[in-house]
Amino acid sequence: MRILAFDVGTSGVKAVVTDTEGRLLDSAFCSYGLRAKENGWVDQDLDDILTATRHVGRTLADRNAGIGGVSVTAQMFNLVPVDPAGRPLLPMLSWLDQRSAGEAAALAARMPPDLQFERLGAVVSAKDILPKILWLRDREPEVFGRAFKLLDCKEAVVMWLTGRAVVDHAGASAYRLYDQVRRDWDWPLCQELGIPVQLLPEIRRATDLAGTILDPVAEQLGLPPGVPVVVGAGDVPASQAGSGAVGSGDVHVSLGTAIYFGVTMDQPGRDPARRLGALAHVDSGRWILWLEIATGGAALAWIARTLGLDPEGRVDYDRVDRLVAGCQDQMQDLIFAPWLSGERVPVFDDHARAAFVGLGLAHGPAHLLRAVMEGVAFQMRWALEYGHQFGQDLATIRAVGGGTIGTQWLQIIADILGRPLHTITNPQDAGAIGAAACALVALGHWPDFTPLKARATIDTTYQPDPARAETYTRRYATYLRLYEALHPLYHRETP
Repeated sequence: MRILAFDVGTSGVKAVVTDTEGRLLDSAFCSYGLRAKENGWVDQDLDDILTATRHVGRTLADRNAGIGGVSVTAQMFNLVPVDPAGRPLLPMLSWLDQRSAGEAAALAARMPPDLQFERLGAVVSAKDILPKILWLRDREPEVFGRAFKLLDCKEAVVMWLTGRAVVDHAGASAYRLYDQVRRDWDWPLCQELGIPVQLLPEIRRATDLAGTILDPVAEQLGLPPGVPVVVGAGDVPASQAGSGAVGSGDVHVSLGTAIYFGVTMDQPGRDPARRLGALAHVDSGRWILWLEIATGGAALAWIARTLGLDPEGRVDYDRVDRLVAGCQDQMQDLIFAPWLSGERVPVFDDHARAAFVGLGLAHGPAHLLRAVMEGVAFQMRWALEYGHQFGQDLATIRAVGGGTIGTQWLQIIADILGRPLHTITNPQDAGAIGAAACALVALGHWPDFTPLKARATIDTTYQPDPARAETYTRRYATYLRLYEALHPLYHRETP
């Protein structure tokens, strides 16, 4: 038997086929876009996403007989209202979307940060699902009134496959309407905020069956009728599992459009700064400390595009590596603050914006590229240091995602973190492999997620260079002063 697993990302969908040992047998990819507007609105067409998903699924089904299970992972922190048939009533509000900044501010006025931390488990921003729901309720009441369910991306794909609106515990915890003790929706909280619980999907384990594939969808995908579909998990917990970071203290870092660390914990922990809460894990007995940097790979894609280094819309990583390597000792005091679309950990500021500081006449394109890489890596160090407050000892850091293509950036990250960075074999497939693992556990082929530790083999290790690490530590001290210095500009009163 074989497993078909979809990884529905921000820029496209990848599908993989594995055997019952979790070995990768085949893969396919189809891209799509997102729409960004000057007012901070960023959305995606769910129909485009489903069309791409249908295409890669059919491609793999035609090449691989014996598919006996389907699973899905997808980008998280999106929102799409759907009708009873799973059809979108509006374009999907992306996790990058900031249209609900006013709702986030209104929520903060009604429920101050300390109270949010106690009631919601975290302090939310416009990029979270909850303010998006409040925006939809208040700004699009007609759509809100017609909505059958309010879904994140993965849940919308699973509903298309099965007709069932279900969410795993990790996905439910991302709504910030989740009771960590009861492991169910927080009914009193939903009532207080004016959000009908019946609009939220049913909570199930990631390894439960969502249902069987609908006959018309099976025909479109070229699959036999009755194939079981697993609930699955979003990209954070799926990549955590697929990277092999399944033991207590294991860390994975995803170098995608956004960058985030995931730290496996046996308990949800508690942020001494009372800002950040853990997400549930694919393993129902564990938790993930999720430390996100809002624009990671997106920052590199932006500067590459600006400098004309993305022929046919794809970053030329080989050329980028050559340019960046050649200016290693010529940066002087140039530093980049990478807050192109606000920032999450540790400043939690939707209004923060990026800046080059220390530009001189001697700086050129190569210096700008390296500054962006270094600035993102400095923010990663800041986020990881924030995570230390939870008291979890950190083990090996495994890197996954598209950002692992460029070797120079990985070395910069290792030097700035002052810790070894390990890339795994097929790093871009970690999310899909994690989704496939949910199906392997659900269908009884694996007892739990432990086999992923050995399955996700380390390919390359980037050791920090002591001399560069010392230099970066001095520059990091300057970086830490940037946010405080620039904060008044982001938050000034406009006439």
